Amino acid sequence: MPLNPNHLPVPDFLVTPHFTLRRQRPEDNALDYEAVMDSRHELRVWSDSEWPEDSFTPQANLEDLHMHIGEHDRDEAYGFSVFTPDERTLLGSLYLSEVAPFLDSYHVSDAEREVLARAGVRVESWLRRGTTEALEREFLEAVRRWLAEAWWFEGVVYGSRRGAEAQRAVYEAAGLREIAYLTSRDGARRFHFHG
Repeated sequence: MPLNPNHLPVPDFLVTPHFTLRRQRPEDNALDYEAVMDSRHELRVWSDSEWPEDSFTPQANLEDLHMHIGEHDRDEAYGFSVFTPDERTLLGSLYLSEVAPFLDSYHVSDAEREVLARAGVRVESWLRRGTTEALEREFLEAVRRWLAEAWWFEGVVYGSRRGAEAQRAVYEAAGLREIAYLTSRDGARRFHFHG
């Protein structure tokens, strides 16, 4: 199902005492690139890929930002940057995406497909290297409240890839349970859904 079938206004930001979350912008590229490269080893686990490569450039990062901003503008997926409250340091990113197109690349049992068909949005996020577990928990709790109070989604699911045990531990500590564990059709990737 589309993310915004009724063309409702899309929330632009979330402000808390310990972080600010707002729409991604091209002018954030320098801070975004610095965070990406500082956390590149962790992001390779998060993405279950070689991205970002050591040779990843600021221009390539800007192209990625423009891609995400375009998806946001077209209501295909929503991307947000996470900052310290003064917005001088980028702490990570949050993405809200459809579930159904993602499933085309994975083996999905009938039972898993039935469960995931009830999900209105897939949530994925990363926080930069050195983020405390306390802030990770606070971030998840704040995002869950924001999605419940400011958005229209029903059936929110949280995603992680195979090596992201620490992220899944935060999900489970917050009371989310694993509802599906998928393997890509080529056998190279794994994806966990919590809800």
